[in-house]
Amino acid sequence: MPQVTYTVEQVDGVWTVGLNDKRFGPYSGLEAAVAAASKAAHKAEAQGYEAFVVIETPAEPAAAAEQHAA
Repeated sequence: MPQVTYTVEQVDGVWTVGLNDKRFGPYSGLEAAVAAASKAAHKAEAQGYEAFVVIETPAEPAAAAEQHAA
């Protein structure tokens, strides 16, 4: 079964959905981008693809992570 992977990530401060080398969006936030990617994945599955959604959240700066740990 062919596979397709949609990525949800923040690019230049806006949330986008990626497929292959294309970007779609911007979306109003993470939830909206995930909803769009999920909808596209469901359509792909209906067409016979094995579909995945990968969410790439921004890394938390080390200084902020240390504050949370304290």
